[in-house]
Amino acid sequence: MGRRTLVLIVALLLAGIAAFAVWQFLSNVEKEKEAELELRAVYRVTGGTITEGTEGSLVLSQERTVLSDEETRFLPDNAIGSLEELTATLTGRVAAGPISNNSILTTDQWVELTADIKPLAERIPEGKQAITIGVDNIQGVNGFIEAGDRINIIVTLTAPIEQIAEDVIASETLTPEELQALQAELEQGIISRFVLQGLPVLAVGTEIRVDEDADQTVTVTTVAVEGEEAAQQNETGILTLEVTPEEAERIAYTFATGTVWLTLVPEDFVPVPTDGITRDNLFDTAEELGQ
Repeated sequence: MGRRTLVLIVALLLAGIAAFAVWQFLSNVEKEKEAELELRAVYRVTGGTITEGTEGSLVLSQERTVLSDEETRFLPDNAIGSLEELTATLTGRVAAGPISNNSILTTDQWVELTADIKPLAERIPEGKQAITIGVDNIQGVNGFIEAGDRINIIVTLTAPIEQIAEDVIASETLTPEELQALQAELEQGIISRFVLQGLPVLAVGTEIRVDEDADQTVTVTTVAVEGEEAAQQNETGILTLEVTPEEAERIAYTFATGTVWLTLVPEDFVPVPTDGITRDNLFDTAEELGQ
């Protein structure tokens, strides 16, 4: 073995010893630092961002939090660190703003519902009543009607008239001339017309009209779980209206005897009298109809 080779081997051995010594030193330093670290259990958000207004009880029931050990020096002072504290903080409160996924939960992210929420019965003026109707998205303005809006109700009376005609024809008690005259009369009776106009909407689904006298209004967001999404979509066609007793009777009769359509009107809407549309005047102009 030559001298150069021997020198190279010795140099490599010394380099290896030096590298090992450095690694050993750094490992010891790291272990000492880890021993000095103080870890604390906290809760982080899981399953996506928690939107503003989300009820804390939903976050708890849907297990939208996960326990995590974090360095104390990097934690906010009000980080939630126990199940008892988590339950106490979220129960009866809503998210004050959006909370990003994986964020550490803190007590100041949740606020109490301070709005004066009155029962629906206390929101109905004296002499009025509440009645609930149901329409699909097409006949109900595609779900755009909200609590606090005003609507008109249009009815097309067809089913009862057709039924009367079928009953009379089936009885075979009329002469051909009388039957022809009756059919013409029944056809004239098919009509589409506004039944009621400018009705206030108290609630849509379970969302009640805002109380104008309340000091604060908090919007509560409900996160749909399995089986609830379709039910919530259907609620957009469930409207509770503020009506007089006579208007309630008209609405009940309207839904029992005809096909109903709703229209959404602006705040400054003024009811307009109409004569309705029949087969005879379907193609008349507005001037010919006297509107």
